Amino acid sequence: MHLIDTHCHLNHQTLLDQVDDIIKRAKDAGVSTLFVVGWDEVSSRKAVELAKIYPTVKAIIGLHPVDSKPDSSLDWIEPLAKENPNEVIAIGEIGLDYHWKKLSEEHDLQARHLIQQIDIANRLNLPIVIHCRDAYEAILPILKEHEVKAHGVMHCYAGSPMLVSQFTKLGFYLSFGGPITFKNATEARESVSATPLNRVLIETDAPYLAPHPFRGKTNEPSYLPLIFEKIKEIYGIDADEISNNLNSNVKNLFHVKTL
Repeated sequence: MHLIDTHCHLNHQTLLDQVDDIIKRAKDAGVSTLFVVGWDEVSSRKAVELAKIYPTVKAIIGLHPVDSKPDSSLDWIEPLAKENPNEVIAIGEIGLDYHWKKLSEEHDLQARHLIQQIDIANRLNLPIVIHCRDAYEAILPILKEHEVKAHGVMHCYAGSPMLVSQFTKLGFYLSFGGPITFKNATEARESVSATPLNRVLIETDAPYLAPHPFRGKTNEPSYLPLIFEKIKEIYGIDADEISNNLNSNVKNLFHVKTL
């Protein structure tokens, strides 16, 4: 069985100086492929650099909504993707964040940057990876109005189970991480149950959101099997069937050959 961590940040300073060991521990735990996600230009270029060094790594590049500023440039995204077609598999993480950004002008700027990056993804025929925090009702109209040709994934989905079908109807996948293992995360597990098996992905979001029993500690891809086990428990299906479905979903969305 080979698991795929569809969202981690080996390019984060917390993990960067121990990448070799982290990738080895992941491999030993059965995690064969890692998607390293950028949040700005520097981190996105580091993701590409890691993908060039490690055959088990792929890069996702983009501007995070929390990093959206009036003087932010997006001019680097399309050239970086075009120059590295074997490494860059998606545009992300992009989206809306109303948790850390409260002002309406900040929300407007995030929306503009989201739409601009959807346009970039459409020109490149790449899927997108969406970050959405406290803004699910706001992001749905944007995604309905601005079709994503190659579809995408709602990263670390934390919205209502009632909204799951709205995203899947738009062609989106939903990704789940450490929070579904938390004892009080009933709604998160209900969202998993509401998601068709052919639209589910799993991730660690390392170094954030470590699963139980490591909650509050530094997360890493080797913890992905803990999330996989919870997914298996929720669906009540054997490990091989779940694994095969998850891997098929990755290939159908990201069109990558995984190890």
